[in-house]
Amino acid sequence: MKKIAYGISNFKTIIEDGYYYVDKTKYIEMLENLNERYLIFLRPRRFGKSLFISLLEYYYDINYKENKLFDEFYIGNNPTKLKNSYYILKFNFSGINTKIEKETLEGFRTKVINGIKEFLIKNKFKMKIDEEKTATEIMSTFLTEVRALIDGKIYILIDEYDHFANELLGFNYNFYQNSVSSNGFVRKFYEVIKDGTGTGIVDRLFITGVSPITLDSMTSGFNIGSDITLDSDFNEMMGFTEEEVKKLANATIENYDIDANIDRLRDYYNGYKFNKKCKNRVYNSDMVLYYMSYYQKNKEEPENIIDNNILSDYRKIGKLFEIGGRNNERIKILKEIVMGIEQEVVISSRFNLEIEFNLDDFKSLLFYMGLMTIKRVDEFGAVYIGVPNYVIRELYFEYFNKIIEEEADFKIDDSKIREAILEIARDGKIDKLIKLTENILHKLSNRDFIKFDEKYVKVIMLMYLYKSNLYFTKSEYEVEDGYIDIVLKKGTIGQPRYYGMFELKYISKKDYTEDLLKKKLEEAKEQLMKYKESEELRSMNNMKKWALVFVGSECKGMECISDNMKKDIM
Repeated sequence: MKKIAYGISNFKTIIEDGYYYVDKTKYIEMLENLNERYLIFLRPRRFGKSLFISLLEYYYDINYKENKLFDEFYIGNNPTKLKNSYYILKFNFSGINTKIEKETLEGFRTKVINGIKEFLIKNKFKMKIDEEKTATEIMSTFLTEVRALIDGKIYILIDEYDHFANELLGFNYNFYQNSVSSNGFVRKFYEVIKDGTGTGIVDRLFITGVSPITLDSMTSGFNIGSDITLDSDFNEMMGFTEEEVKKLANATIENYDIDANIDRLRDYYNGYKFNKKCKNRVYNSDMVLYYMSYYQKNKEEPENIIDNNILSDYRKIGKLFEIGGRNNERIKILKEIVMGIEQEVVISSRFNLEIEFNLDDFKSLLFYMGLMTIKRVDEFGAVYIGVPNYVIRELYFEYFNKIIEEEADFKIDDSKIREAILEIARDGKIDKLIKLTENILHKLSNRDFIKFDEKYVKVIMLMYLYKSNLYFTKSEYEVEDGYIDIVLKKGTIGQPRYYGMFELKYISKKDYTEDLLKKKLEEAKEQLMKYKESEELRSMNNMKKWALVFVGSECKGMECISDNMKKDIM
């Protein structure tokens, strides 16, 4: 069995050390055949961008003509005319300290210097670098002097072009604007690269990043780049298709039934689509590799379905909602997202923060960061985006939890939540969960933050349930006859004695009567009893079904229907 290349972004290492590589080499040919030579391609964090940069480096670098790295792959059997014909100049702008403005400038300059030094060492060239000059001056001098040293042209590869800028955006908005302004160091650097294309020394350019938030400001000085991020032909260039996930599993894990487990992997990591016309969705590649690597070693799936390395990147969701200060419109969007409401959007290909950062821009930013993805297109051509998968939904609820605590001026005790969920798993009871839900609803009842209705009550319950790995919590679980409000399936830890379904109803205090309460409770029970369960749900023993009716912040009606449909009044 092959090794799994989790966390490895050097193509040569993967091939020579016996790791499995998901073949993306056909895209080398596709990129080369484009009319455009200066390309920009954006994908969310941890989506295989750095490995693709490494792939291009080893394929095009004049120093690797004799290597056999590509023999087993598509491009090895279909080489292009430009194979190993360039001097490669590579920059990676991740890891720059953004806490102090001076250190950001120095970090950017250091990255430029390191890229040039690596170029000189690899090609055995001698050139003096004046490290006291600015990054722009250093780059300009290099492109002028290197013409006398090389017999050919340069292919520039830039990884994470926007990494430090995205970091700045969350907490130092003014410095961000200064960095990309007409006299800013970022724009000036790319103006020099443009000059290099004009002289002919720079023949090709490939830039990766996460968001286009720097592109508008940057490309006013560098207006030759073609953004192929949303091109349907390149939807699957990074990330894994389902077919690729299955091949990966079969090539790396012994006695693993991928067909039996693909539904869980699809729920966890799939869902991304970057063009409305594409049929296939892609998995986050790093998340899949993390899962497979853990399974290969431990013969079981990880308790935490997202590892801390990835989590640290995606947990910055709160900073996005607070760009330029938190506002009610964005918080309204957050509430709708956790309720499962898809967002209509015109996806922006450029953001100009000097003019306005509107709601379409904000939703688009969530899309580019991998926190939303294209879900559907309606009959009028409107695009709707939503949460791609379970992992990302967990992160939204984590941030929503923080907002709720601030609004309620109340710290939610995680130990109490664990006790409540354990009560469900061990005893098949929800008394503690109901009490927790009533408590937070009561504290929010006199605030404008929450509009009490069935959806908001459900969201509060989900907020608690998502905190445990005992259950895989599904909202709006689809069955033949409709959608179940909440379903508790087997999680990644333990063996619950009981699983659960919830059907919720809500009555406002002003509308409340005993007769209406009975009517709503009967409606909830009837819905639970008529749902034709999926094969997955039928396979779960001890499935409890709860009909709940909330009146204001209080649960006034509650009945449990056991598996044999006998009603146990609680």
